[in-house]
Amino acid sequence: MPVLPFKMISSQTLRQMLGLLVLLGIACNTWAFGCKYSKEINLSRAAADYGVVEMKALAGRLDVIGAETSKISIEGDVCSDEQYYVDQMDIIVEETASSLILTAIIPYDNDDWHAQYAHIDITVTLPHALLIQLRDSSGDISVTDASVIFIDDSSGAIRINDNLAALELNDSSGDIDIRGSKGTLTISDSSGKIDIRDVDGDVLIPRDSSGDMEIDTVNGSVTIGRDGSGGINIENVQRTVSIDSDGSGDIEIDNIEGSVEIGSDGSGKISVSRIAGNFTVLSKGSGDIRSREVKGNTDIPITKS
Repeated sequence: MPVLPFKMISSQTLRQMLGLLVLLGIACNTWAFGCKYSKEINLSRAAADYGVVEMKALAGRLDVIGAETSKISIEGDVCSDEQYYVDQMDIIVEETASSLILTAIIPYDNDDWHAQYAHIDITVTLPHALLIQLRDSSGDISVTDASVIFIDDSSGAIRINDNLAALELNDSSGDIDIRGSKGTLTISDSSGKIDIRDVDGDVLIPRDSSGDMEIDTVNGSVTIGRDGSGGINIENVQRTVSIDSDGSGDIEIDNIEGSVEIGSDGSGKISVSRIAGNFTVLSKGSGDIRSREVKGNTDIPITKS
């Protein structure tokens, strides 16, 4: 096939060729990242019949939305590369005396399961005050204006906006982003960034292995047990701030109405400012300690020359 010199191709033909390439690219992306086979699941229950809703999502995105409603509405989008696998996936509904249990079923353990990809994205809409427990293996979790009391998650990002109940969160990996939470917030995390803002209660973080931590505007105390690595930034806390041990990474603390106590710090600088109470560091490794506007007593290790 002869190759035409570039000068012999008209501008109109060139535009048509470029347009065709764009369309082919869109088609390829749709085929590669879209859903080849899918189905929808729609379920509904009367909310007044239950005190707790428990959700078990094995793979896929989970959205929980609190609303002015008297129903629990469940919408599931099932996706896989073959219709055979789509037909085997479902959302199972179980009931106890006071609980509704929703489980996303993806039969990975079956001998004939060889799907290239398979997931169920779930959206649950329910009354604001109905208590919720989430157990998720992989996939992102989003919560808005609901009352989640427990999350146990293996991987995937977690984003919470205006949670209306005290929450215990256990996470293996993935970022955690919380904007608005009422009651005590307890987080145990292995890896990923933690960003917490606007908590009407205490913040407790017994352990965090790695990843930066940012905490801003807490109407209570902030207590961090053991932090492995990553920077810690804490601002605008109405009561005390306590950090038992920190492995590595800078610590910056500002505008605290109570006292600040750091048990032991491995490496990285410590900087505190505008502390209404005392400032104490029991043990310091490498890195400078800087403080300003501390109204109470300052007790820090003497730097050896």
